[in-house]
Amino acid sequence: MSRIPPLDTIQPLAQGSAFSTMETLFRVMAHRPAIMEQTMQLLETAMREGTVDPKLKELLAIRVSQVNHCFY
Repeated sequence: MSRIPPLDTIQPLAQGSAFSTMETLFRVMAHRPAIMEQTMQLLETAMREGTVDPKLKELLAIRVSQVNHCFY
């Protein structure tokens, strides 16, 4: 549970969207909408563009979470 409560006032993210697994994170960031929007753009660019396969990027994100003992 985060120290900052997630906002329930934002629209739920669509299931299967690139960010649906991080919905709580974005609900917390919704306290600062400008930061939330910029972070979503950064993640979209990092995870969907470039020469590295998006599936490999997702596996890397999972492994980093495991190494850091984070819930993914």
